Amino acid sequence: MTLTTDRVQDPDLLAQIVEVSGDAIFSEDLAGQITSWNSAAERLYGCSRRDMLGRSAADLLPEQTALQLRSLHERGLAGERVERVDTWHQRPDGRHIAVSVTVSPLRGPDKALVGLATSVQDVTDRVRLTAEVEDAHRTLEKQYAVLGRSNRDLEQFAYVASHDLSEPLRVMTGFVQLLERRYGDVLDERGSRYIFHVVDGAARMRTLIDDLLEYSRFLRSDRTSCRVDTTAVVRRVLAELETAQVEVRDLPAVWSDEASLAAVVQNLISNALKFHRPDAPARVVVSACLEGSRVRLMVDDDGIGIAEEYRERVFGMFSRLHVREAYAGTGIGLAIVQQVAERSDGRAWVESSPLGGSRFCITLPLAPMAAGDAG
Repeated sequence: MTLTTDRVQDPDLLAQIVEVSGDAIFSEDLAGQITSWNSAAERLYGCSRRDMLGRSAADLLPEQTALQLRSLHERGLAGERVERVDTWHQRPDGRHIAVSVTVSPLRGPDKALVGLATSVQDVTDRVRLTAEVEDAHRTLEKQYAVLGRSNRDLEQFAYVASHDLSEPLRVMTGFVQLLERRYGDVLDERGSRYIFHVVDGAARMRTLIDDLLEYSRFLRSDRTSCRVDTTAVVRRVLAELETAQVEVRDLPAVWSDEASLAAVVQNLISNALKFHRPDAPARVVVSACLEGSRVRLMVDDDGIGIAEEYRERVFGMFSRLHVREAYAGTGIGLAIVQQVAERSDGRAWVESSPLGGSRFCITLPLAPMAAGDAG
């Protein structure tokens, strides 16, 4: 609370304001004797006005608190206004309280220094809350560090496991195929069927391992974001897929990296083409819209769609809604899409499409305007 004696029109009114203030306010003369002590000061320090008037704060307050006040008062006596010094005070009963202290010089009509006014605000609740927040923050940092180590260990395990499984699988597949070529003539129908299932299972495992290896490499890579021409990336992916069934509308540039964006586009378009209706050719539309500082990239199809209760599940690793015989795949592609979204503080989701099938969406940062762009 700021006190001033300049142009005081009603001293009684000023005294009432000081008395009802929620801050502890007291004044003292140049000799250090207390000349006023409001009700809030009584509550804060546990000392009555009758006990404090005419005495020094050092007489009743604990030594540590008295020394703190004295150092601030010395600055006030030098004509300095000391504002909001946070410290700890001790009451006569031994309880410590967190306070914010302001000391103001008091001057008479001739501008000469006549005393000091001290305002003390109890900030114990604020300090306690700050300490709790800091403690919670430290706990979260520790948990985040543990989670980070766990994720790195998991990524390392996925990489090593998928990499090390490749060699024995290749050897097994090679020997089974060699067995089929060399002894196929003497095997009966059942034996040939057994070999077929072994080769087919090995091929599926090979695909799964390759996808897992790609996923783990994607997680482990440190990618640098830059301005990426979304349209160019989509066109390149379509050329690699060798399809003309996709309509590409205006797409703004995004702030990402080409490998991540290409992985997103390739997985979403391939997914849309795969799940088309069996009685008609697939129709796929790639479009985008602006949402503040982000771009919502959308891939629509007129395929079989996804029931609402399964829409979150499809982004999980190895998640499949259909049997392998109906639609091939391992389910890792959409997990990569989710990873790209999370890395850019965005999100990925699926909803119903106006085309009748599914609309897969991902939000990515909008790229800053390049030199020469229209305003």
